Amino acid sequence: MQGEGGFEGESKPMRKLIWVIVILTAGWGAIWFAGAKASEALLAGWLEDRAAEGWLVNYAELSTGGFPSLLRTEISQLQLADPETGWAWEAPLVILQQRPLRADQVTAIWPDQQSLASPFERLEITSSEMTSDLDLRPSANLALDLSETQLRDLAIASSAGWSSSLRTGTLVAQRVEGEDQLYDLVFEAEGYVPPEGASRILDPAGLLPQEIETLRIEGQFGFDRPWDLDALEVARPQFTSIELEEAQAVWGDMRLRASGDLVVDSTGRPAGEIAIRAENWRAMLDLGVNAGVITTDARRMIERGLGFLAGLGGDPDNLDAPLSFRDGLMFFGPIPIGQAPQFVLR
Repeated sequence: MQGEGGFEGESKPMRKLIWVIVILTAGWGAIWFAGAKASEALLAGWLEDRAAEGWLVNYAELSTGGFPSLLRTEISQLQLADPETGWAWEAPLVILQQRPLRADQVTAIWPDQQSLASPFERLEITSSEMTSDLDLRPSANLALDLSETQLRDLAIASSAGWSSSLRTGTLVAQRVEGEDQLYDLVFEAEGYVPPEGASRILDPAGLLPQEIETLRIEGQFGFDRPWDLDALEVARPQFTSIELEEAQAVWGDMRLRASGDLVVDSTGRPAGEIAIRAENWRAMLDLGVNAGVITTDARRMIERGLGFLAGLGGDPDNLDAPLSFRDGLMFFGPIPIGQAPQFVLR
């Protein structure tokens, strides 16, 4: 009997512990279930609001799982089109993840195939990985405080005839403290293949490899308003300034560096100057001669022209020249090279 009494005495704390675990589990389950329903309702409500405004909104299924540690909302066969701006997006599956009780932190997992269309072109986008960690401000229309996007095996093909790709990339954007419309941005990539138009500007003789081995861009970008829900619902924020702290690229035997500031007007036209430095630029000419792309006589002529620009910078071994933007035109040193691009997000 004493043994039985001792057993009963030991079982009471165990039963209490089990009840505590059951109550906590039930409580957490209720919190998770409420969060799951709220997440679904918010996303479904946002889509319904867009449809009421005249958007094309189609999807096959919207559901939330991930118990107990995550709220994982999946939406399949999503089609969105804004008739006012002409933008349209199609994705077979989009996943939004967040921890319960942390509505301000969201991870978006993008599909390996998606398409993005504008009135001007259609982009087919493929990747083996595309994820974005977002830190948002619920009290400020979900304005972006911080985002970090990881990219792997990204390829973009445009209906306008250009294409671009990269093996790996990271894009980090962070709102400047005390500012609502100013963001620090860092982009790093390996194995980047730029669009043909950009390659033609940077390498007009076509002497460099197709792929830029490494690329890093760091700067501060100003916009006319914050990046928040209105950026999706109304219109995209537009550039007002670009402060390029440093851009670096290793491209074949040449190393490129750039820095400078641009002011962007209301039409998207930039004004200002970007300082360009090309290190080991003569090796690029040697590459062209060895490949048979340019003759020895042509090399002398090109070297004289580039040597003149290098001499303006004071170092004949490194080509230093400003890339200037004014009156809608671009100039490399004193040489006009065409129309300046328009920095417009449609």
